[in-house]
Amino acid sequence: MTEQLPRVRMLRIAIILTALFNLLALFVLIRGTPISFTVFMFVGEILFVLALILLVAAVLADLRAKQLL
Repeated sequence: MTEQLPRVRMLRIAIILTALFNLLALFVLIRGTPISFTVFMFVGEILFVLALILLVAAVLADLRAKQLL
């Protein structure tokens, strides 16, 4: 298996976390019970924030690698 760059790995993790967030949101939309909504509000928001932080870090790392920042 080839070694990935850290910025590519961060970007893939951000995409996976965003996909998990969207799956939780879809579950709440389809089956809106109070427990599923509570889980979404606690877990989903954390996933989204982590994905956003990783995305910004990956973009900044890519800009630094290309010496644009």
